[in-house]
Parts: sequence; C-alpha cells; structure tokens
Amino acid sequence: MGKHAASTLMGMVENVQLPVESLQAQNWDVIIVGAGPAGSVAAIELAGMGHRVLLADREWFPRDKVCGDGLTPGAIRILRRLGLYDAVSQTGRHCSQMSVFSPAHVRVDVPGDYITLRREILDQLMVRKALAEGVTFVRGTADILESQADSKARVHFVEGRTVHTAQCCLLATGGRLALGQRTGLVTHPVASGAAVRCYIRSRMSLDRLIVACERNILPGYAWIFPVEKDLFNVGCGRFMYGRNEKHVSLRKVFASFIDEFPLAQELLSQGAIETPLKGGVLRSGWQQAGPMARGPFLGLGEMVGTTSPYTGEGIGKAMQSGVLSARLVHRCLLKGEMSALQRYPEYLQQLGGLHYEGFKRTRRWFLQPWLVDFFAHRINRSPYLYETFKGILQEKNDPAQVFSCRGVWCSLWR
Repeated sequence: MGKHAASTLMGMVENVQLPVESLQAQNWDVIIVGAGPAGSVAAIELAGMGHRVLLADREWFPRDKVCGDGLTPGAIRILRRLGLYDAVSQTGRHCSQMSVFSPAHVRVDVPGDYITLRREILDQLMVRKALAEGVTFVRGTADILESQADSKARVHFVEGRTVHTAQCCLLATGGRLALGQRTGLVTHPVASGAAVRCYIRSRMSLDRLIVACERNILPGYAWIFPVEKDLFNVGCGRFMYGRNEKHVSLRKVFASFIDEFPLAQELLSQGAIETPLKGGVLRSGWQQAGPMARGPFLGLGEMVGTTSPYTGEGIGKAMQSGVLSARLVHRCLLKGEMSALQRYPEYLQQLGGLHYEGFKRTRRWFLQPWLVDFFAHRINRSPYLYETFKGILQEKNDPAQVFSCRGVWCSLWR
C-alpha cells in the first residue's frame, strides 16, 4: 500500500471522532473506554446487537501504537467474523511463512497465513466499522468511574467536566492500569513482559516473518516483520517470569540484535532506522489479573492479562476478549441485571491459544539457550514435533506438547 492510500484511509475517521465535551450528558447502554482491538470489537458486536454504545479514547485518531503489527490466524478469524477481512487483506502485507531462529541460528520454517498491518491503520479500520454499526466515537479522557445507587456506571471525563452514565462500562485501556486499579478490576498490576520496536526503511527483499530467539534475550525473542513496501517493524521483547530475575536493558538487546543478527545487518546495510525506538509492557495470565468484573464495570483485553504468555501476541487475544465480553454484556442488558458480569472468567475460558496452565509447567524450557537449540534441531528432524510446533503457531496446540519431557520422547520415535 502506498503512502497516499494510507494517508487517505487514516483521514477517514478524523471528521467523525467527536470531542466528548461536544455531547450532552446522556445515558447509554454501554460506555467503552479504549478504542484498541478489544474495545473496538466489543463496540462493533454490541452495536450490532442493537445497543447504544459510546466508544471513547483519550487520543485523537489516527494515533501510533507500539505493537509488532502481526496478525495471527486467531486475529484473522475475528476479522472475517466482523466483515473486516477484505479491507485488512487489501491494505496489509501477506506473508505465507515464518522463520524461527534458535540462539545458534538453527532455522525452522513454518508455513502459515499471516498479515502485517500498522496498528494505526488496523485500529482505524475497526473504528470505521464501529461507526458503520452506529457507535458514537469520541475523544475523551475518562478520569473517575463511579457506581450509582441504581447500579449504573457513571463516567467522568476530564474534557469539559462532562459526565455520562451507562448500564455497563467496559475498560479496554491496554497497559494503562490506573482506571482498572481505581475500580478494583486490577489487583495484580505487575507486567508480564516488555517490548520495544521501531520502523526501518530498507530496500532488502523479505517475504516472511522473522523471529530470532537470541541468547541475550531469552526468555523472549527479536523480530523482523515486513509491513509495507520497503518498511519493516523491527523489535524485541522479553518475558518476566519472576521478580528476582536480572534486569535486562531492552534497548541494549535491540542494539545488539541489529548489530549482530545477519538479516538485521543486511536490512540496515540497505536502509536506515526511520522512527525512534518505543516500548510498552505486556500483561499475561488473566487467571491472576484480578476480579475483572465489579458492579457495572468490566475489564477486557491486555488490561486483564489476555496476551499470550508464550508468544506475546496480544491483538488476536484482545479481539477475542472483545467478542466474549460483548456476548456476556448483551445477555446482562437483556435481563436488566449486571450481576452476571461476575461470570466473565467462565467466558474467558474460551480464549484460544493461551494454555496458561501449560505455560507455567513448561516455562523453564525457554530459559536455557542450549535447550532451545535442541528443540529447534528436533523439530526439524521429527515430523511429529514439526506438525505439533506448526499447530502451536496456528494456535491449535498446547506448547506443552512440544516443550516437555513427553515432547522430547515423542520426537525420538515419531
């Protein structure tokens, strides 16, 4: 997609995102704070069910968002469900292969259906869909959340000191946890990981996603994702398993990666870094995130820890949580009773590809470079292990099927 097409697309929302202070205070069925993948998907679903939805974000769109920009099969399934796949497919970059490198640069090639698309464009497309469904989209900073005596949610916005009420308020604020903590939805505010990324413009030809499990970043990885013609999303992320782990500077790890990894060297030899390095936190393990529902308030997406603990993938999981939360909220609105929001954890059990319990059992396998190298060798030699690993990347299999003693045993005989 050319620069002109991108700028045209991103300008389509500018005239329809209203300043919240321009609206008269009123009562909505649902107010959603945060217009990322989780919030926008929930807004689309609820408006499609006939509910009056106010979607608010503290930024004017389009806005940049720190992300790897990769859409996995799980995210693509949601986009098809929402009728957004064609727009994303025409706008994004298709890749049919992912190459994973171990610390010793043992390479595992896995076919798949992947799309890369800058988040500022993806989020624009989802907001446009929400607007088409009748959602009211505003720029506003939610500051105070209250539960009224009649159990309605009362949302105070900084701008114009405006106040809006709703039967239910969804918080989809990503890594920004202040509102979630104030409402008691987030009682475990510790990050599960962190990542940094920048954009590099280069003439290097690359038609696949690159994931590099470099020695100095385990447990974590670096990546090179082609996003547009001559534009690449390059970054690295690391999971934090315990408070006693040694601090690692992601900026230094990133500098080491682009200086030493062969494909990164080639990328820079034919181009240059175009944007500053930006970072963000990751939150996994929704089972430990907190109550997630309290009164008329409900948390979703990364705020409550839906990001994959294995891969750090968050877009698809946030979108799934948006669908699941909308189903629950819809049933509560039909009954006129918000107490059933407490059942939200039951709904999140349907989140695909997380396997959090399996992750806790197998995470030690990702801490040693020699073990990661060993598994890369075995995956290339064992048809069973290769197919199982491919299923993990397609979010169909539990990683414990590979990264375990049983996985090693099966790889020797199958």
